[in-house]
Amino acid sequence: MKKVLFACISICSLAISCSKSNDPVTPAAADKHMSITAGSIWNYQYTDNTTPANSYSYVLKSSIGDTTASGKTYHVFTNSKTGKNEYYNITGSDYYRLQAFSLGGTDTTLENLYLKDGVVAGTSWAQNYTLAVTGVPGGVAVTVTNNIQEKGISRTIGSTSYSNVIHVVTTITSATLATVPGSSLTTNIHYYYAPKYGMIENDSKIDLVVPLLTINQHTDTKTTLVSATIL
Repeated sequence: MKKVLFACISICSLAISCSKSNDPVTPAAADKHMSITAGSIWNYQYTDNTTPANSYSYVLKSSIGDTTASGKTYHVFTNSKTGKNEYYNITGSDYYRLQAFSLGGTDTTLENLYLKDGVVAGTSWAQNYTLAVTGVPGGVAVTVTNNIQEKGISRTIGSTSYSNVIHVVTTITSATLATVPGSSLTTNIHYYYAPKYGMIENDSKIDLVVPLLTINQHTDTKTTLVSATIL
């Protein structure tokens, strides 16, 4: 259960059903808050503030391939750190991410609606799923809620200033943990997305306490875009 929760929390790919929000307005191509053009490259720095030795840099590259999943066409990206593919889709003003990971020999694929750029600030949408975990009857229920905190803001990362940035706050809760005495899950997760570049910054602070499983973990990480070549 420990590995499951943190794997899901760290990638925030937790989509099954979404709540209604304002009708989206499809932005012009130049306004898209991510590029999926083949050959585009992003250089990121991941910083672990809790365990600095675990910090690293990595490259995300848009490949020439596409794949189909959940009735959508996903563009394929490669990650230099994990050596695995990542998958992204833009449908109108909705941005999806598809990721797969293994736990105990079981492959799990999760689809996440991580951004809506055609809605007003204050818009929220929730995504729910139940994760099957050995030894946990009924699985672990998790809800991820994204909220458009700000739109059209400026954000400076290093020496680069970005405009028309969208600030998304993500909150993760678990109905399952709420029934376990003494357990708690607290999150403080912020994403910043800029036109063409996609994610330029992510700050994540997560505290998970489950006395029954002797879990008491704190994570404090930051990912920033160092440089990019967007085609």
